[in-house]
Amino acid sequence: MKKTRLLALLLALVMVVALFAACGNTEPEETTEATTEATTEATTAAPVDIDQGGRTVTIASAFIADMTPKVGESAFHDEWQAVYDNLAADLNVKFELVSGAHEYADAVPTIMAADWDDLGDIVEGKVHYWVPGAVQGYIAQLNTDEMVAMGLNVTDEKAFFQPYTTAMNLNGRIYSVGWNGPYSVCEFGWAMFVNIDYLNQYGGVADIFQVVRDMDWTWEKFLDLQEKCAQDIDGDGNIDIWGSGEHSYGQEIYTIPGGATVYYDAASDKYLSGLSRVETQEALQFAQNYFNSGFCETSTGYGDIHRKFIAGEVAMQWGEQWNTAPGNYFDGADLNYGIIPIPKHSNATTYTNVLGGVKSKFLFTNNSEFAQNAVVLQKLGEAFTDTDKVWDTFLTENAAGNEQSVEMVQNYIWGQYSTTVTDYSWASWGELQQWYRDNVYFPIVTGKGTVAEIVGEQDTAFQRQIDAIFAQ
Repeated sequence: MKKTRLLALLLALVMVVALFAACGNTEPEETTEATTEATTEATTAAPVDIDQGGRTVTIASAFIADMTPKVGESAFHDEWQAVYDNLAADLNVKFELVSGAHEYADAVPTIMAADWDDLGDIVEGKVHYWVPGAVQGYIAQLNTDEMVAMGLNVTDEKAFFQPYTTAMNLNGRIYSVGWNGPYSVCEFGWAMFVNIDYLNQYGGVADIFQVVRDMDWTWEKFLDLQEKCAQDIDGDGNIDIWGSGEHSYGQEIYTIPGGATVYYDAASDKYLSGLSRVETQEALQFAQNYFNSGFCETSTGYGDIHRKFIAGEVAMQWGEQWNTAPGNYFDGADLNYGIIPIPKHSNATTYTNVLGGVKSKFLFTNNSEFAQNAVVLQKLGEAFTDTDKVWDTFLTENAAGNEQSVEMVQNYIWGQYSTTVTDYSWASWGELQQWYRDNVYFPIVTGKGTVAEIVGEQDTAFQRQIDAIFAQ
């Protein structure tokens, strides 16, 4: 993957590296309502020469199989491959899809060796890959006039799915992008899968989708349905159908106004632990209550609880968009299920789409063909973004043909009735997210102590973790 530097590209690279050298200590916003100071007002990229001279462009991802068509399996996959082929011809490149780093720590040895090209030309990774890379100044800020001049415009809705892309920011500076189309569905965050028949038969709710539309899908409604839908069918004293399954790993925190695991404090210009916030603790109490209610199935892990839901043993299940993707838990399931947002606090005016371990695309500034890679990223976005056709595919591939589920995703998970939030406790997996789960969330939901006790014991240590990840 090593390439020879061209003089013109070297000059462009020097300019870009100088531009971003001061961006190493930028930090994330709590929500996707990003500041606009650093964004460009341009709406179209400047004309650029897209001919890439026959070079090989590597697209690197730990999830590269999700980006690779299975040629010959179906017309869908063949058409998907044709998108790559046509774009390769237009750009005069050869695309090579390769396995990449899963998180930032996996990329550090390559970074330290300055083997930048070995990381990939176009890189896909989760929040715990690009955030620390951006904090250290290795990953390019994309929403600048200089990037537009190169041919990359992240505000172009025909190339990049805006609700997602604007979420991938550090204090208004966008570092990664996502597209949304039939061959690459943009990941939304946490959702709730519901057995429509059970909610009707046992919960007395004939139309759960209307409950959502009426903005009545609240914590209280969830608790009521969880209890009503828990059923001992055969009368042996054991629950055969659980009201809900497991938990949502802390996403409840963002469904109450003011709740956060990590938030930006303008006065100190730092990111702080949100655990001591009253709202955060109220949400953690809600999580502890429903998990220990006796109506929630708590004995199985993430994958198995989804299988129990599919088998008709659970009425409502916390989950994520990828759970419904072809080849995953819901593939081929014979179940009348619906997709709705996770329940909100009664004071919230919108539902919340919580993005945590989601994937997006970014660029390393020190790649020897950085300027050309910017053009390729733009053209990939244009080729794979289709916000009309995506919903036809989602209907059949992810929503089991339920048009109301698609409406929920469009308007109440994404869309005008939802607020999208990036959970930056995902900024590092082992040091932050897993630490938070092991030391805060899991002890709380399993009842090892009160919310106040556990938060009081761990809040200072959590702040130390935040300071280290964001270099503050």
